[in-house]
Amino acid sequence: MARDDVDELEQDEEESEDEEVLELGARSGRSTVGFLVGFVLGALVGAGAALLAAPERGQVTRSRLRRGMRRMRDGAVDRVGEIRDDAEREIRRARRRVRKHLPD
Repeated sequence: MARDDVDELEQDEEESEDEEVLELGARSGRSTVGFLVGFVLGALVGAGAALLAAPERGQVTRSRLRRGMRRMRDGAVDRVGEIRDDAEREIRRARRRVRKHLPD
């Protein structure tokens, strides 16, 4: 096999790996969004059930709900920040791969 053929095969393999990485990243982002939506919906349903079954005074229940919602909001903000950081890191990697394959 000629050296040019070997180089071409190696380049095809690298491009295939790059495409797989990008596809994995896209799937991961979709699953994270799905998880967050499910988490928020579950929290809302749970809060509604807690209101219906709460044996305490309304003021106490509202105070607990506020604290719980604040914790959820803070957790969601943290998670969105992590997702953003991961996405930015993947974008930088993809840009480096593209630059590597572009002629000078």
